[in-house]
Amino acid sequence: MLKQDARRIDPADFPDVRSEVVMSWKRSMLAGVDPWDAEIPFDQDFTPKSRLAQVAQPILNRLEDQISDLSSWGFITDRACRLLTVVVGDSPQAKRLRQVDLRPGLCFAEDAIGTNGIGCAHEEQKAFIVSGTEHFRMNTEILTTTGVMIRDPYTKRYVGTLGVHCRREYGSAALLPLVTEIARSMETQLLASRADGERVFFDVFLRTQRRFRGPAVGITRSLYLANTQAREIVREADEDLLRRLAEEASVRSRPRTVRRRLSSGHAVTIQIVPVEQVRGDFAAVLTLEPELERKSVHFGGLQLEGGTADRPDFRTQLTQGLNAGHAVLLTGERGTGKRFTAMDALRQQSSIEPVEIDGSVVNLGPAEWLRALRSVVEVLERPVILSHIEEIPLDLVTTVADLVARASCTLIGTTSEEADEDSPTVFVHESFPVVVPVPPLRDRADEFAALCRSILADLEAADGRTGTLATKALAALVAGDWPGNIRQLRQVLATSRVRATGHEIRLGDLPPRYGNGQSGRYLGEMERVERQTLIVALREAGGNRNIAAEKLGISRATIYRKLKRYELH
Repeated sequence: MLKQDARRIDPADFPDVRSEVVMSWKRSMLAGVDPWDAEIPFDQDFTPKSRLAQVAQPILNRLEDQISDLSSWGFITDRACRLLTVVVGDSPQAKRLRQVDLRPGLCFAEDAIGTNGIGCAHEEQKAFIVSGTEHFRMNTEILTTTGVMIRDPYTKRYVGTLGVHCRREYGSAALLPLVTEIARSMETQLLASRADGERVFFDVFLRTQRRFRGPAVGITRSLYLANTQAREIVREADEDLLRRLAEEASVRSRPRTVRRRLSSGHAVTIQIVPVEQVRGDFAAVLTLEPELERKSVHFGGLQLEGGTADRPDFRTQLTQGLNAGHAVLLTGERGTGKRFTAMDALRQQSSIEPVEIDGSVVNLGPAEWLRALRSVVEVLERPVILSHIEEIPLDLVTTVADLVARASCTLIGTTSEEADEDSPTVFVHESFPVVVPVPPLRDRADEFAALCRSILADLEAADGRTGTLATKALAALVAGDWPGNIRQLRQVLATSRVRATGHEIRLGDLPPRYGNGQSGRYLGEMERVERQTLIVALREAGGNRNIAAEKLGISRATIYRKLKRYELH
């Protein structure tokens, strides 16, 4: 057989040998395995990180007597058929036969050492026994080798293989069922090794899978699970975003529904259900509902994603309001790009450059400011932006509200203040027939890449230096909190661009807050509440640390120290 062309080997040519064994010989030859070699290759990059690696050796030690009673020796390999454990059982005999140091990292894969019990079990995905001359290598013909797959009792995923070997004369038809029984015992003990919180988490994840039947992801501080449907649309670049959503929902201890666009291009509605865990840990199960195909909206030379057919995005709502002849008020946090959005929308409506009346400067000359506003809102041709409405003093509110209500021009107002009964400018708010909220940057992952490209293009126009963003760097930015919104993003990209050694901004070029991720230190419940309070204060202050400190009633030195501690600086 060894002289034949491996591609022409057919199980029918070897009627006395099991077809699975012949196919294994064929694969071994195609892989270039030397039948006369006796060395078991060692994987230099091997590092045992799996849960099975953590619990396998104690489990194997408890089963040593059962394995020894079979005049055999046993060990466990990982999903790549690499030795995970110290060999137990009749190990002195194993060493004499192998003449090698049986240590973790040795590879028993079929394409490494040819036909053997572990390699065949891995290839065939079922329990397998290979005896005597069925082995591909000559030095293993004195052995009977077995391999039985071990599956995680919760996830049902293949996590490793139990191998039990003995001299050929001790092998019998009863060996494989006994090894299979030992493997099932290991799965039971693998189940018992999980903490109560993990069991609850897995139970919720499995129940969700059965009920939802769509893409589902389960996340804890140390685990990431995704069903088949989720793996089709969720990529590595999305995992940081999903992990942040899971942690935020756990902090709030209540379910949350958000809408995001994944790096695969799929727009999804994500429902996040937190799972109760011990203090300092978090867990959540996320279901992802893909949305209908969305229309593109062009703003500022960018092709940004619009809303779904039944839920237009804020730009589409703005355009529809203007086309209907209404004055439109844009609301949202500081730095979300309301002025840019308004300016661009008006430029698309008219070739005449918009004029801006800024409410933040009204106190420099209230009478002159009011005359300027009156002169432009009564002119039909000239589009107008009335910005920072929240800064308009109380004694001018009624007059401004009346001017807005009677405006002949195309008018857009902007404010970072929510309208309520106690707001001094509530009458100005109510004078706008259409109100469109502009979402904060943290809720605009679907257009994040386009925003980054736009900002980098602006920076390039200023100094001529090209800049692009690596995938991992983009994923790290998408996962950020962004209390300063687009202004903060511009600052981060400008800083990263200076740090980058080439045209591409890589993960390591980002400021430490983004490039290095979280410190990994577990936060206690009070610490997590304090960190979240700081984030909210920064958002409300538009990223201004001094204003945030004043809101919280702490000194500037204290807020800077806390921002550094929680990596929010």
